[in-house]
Amino acid sequence: MHTHQHPGERRRHQRYRIQADAFAMVSPLSAKRLEIIDISKGGLAMRYVPGNERARICTDVDVFLNIFLRDLSFCLLRLPARPISDVHTKETETDEVIHRRSVEFGTLSENQALELNEFINKHAVV
Repeated sequence: MHTHQHPGERRRHQRYRIQADAFAMVSPLSAKRLEIIDISKGGLAMRYVPGNERARICTDVDVFLNIFLRDLSFCLLRLPARPISDVHTKETETDEVIHRRSVEFGTLSENQALELNEFINKHAVV
């Protein structure tokens, strides 16, 4: 599996890029689909264009994440998560600001941990 790690970073879990068209949704705060950049057993990073929901997405409160494949053949619901960072990454040709949002998973149930591992094993870039 291809892992993604920046020089100088020390992580407890390897991060993996996802080959499938996957997205996450934060609940109960937002109905916005957030593109998954990479994922690990400990958390994930997402990309989004902030809009009216920006203030709610960027709050420092614990949330739940729902992970889906675009064709809805897989969903992993209500993963507890804690915000780690939310940074401006670039502007597109249309002057839209893109943000990178990183979260750390909270304590997962045994079933959630198994499903997350299955998701990584089946959909990580090899």
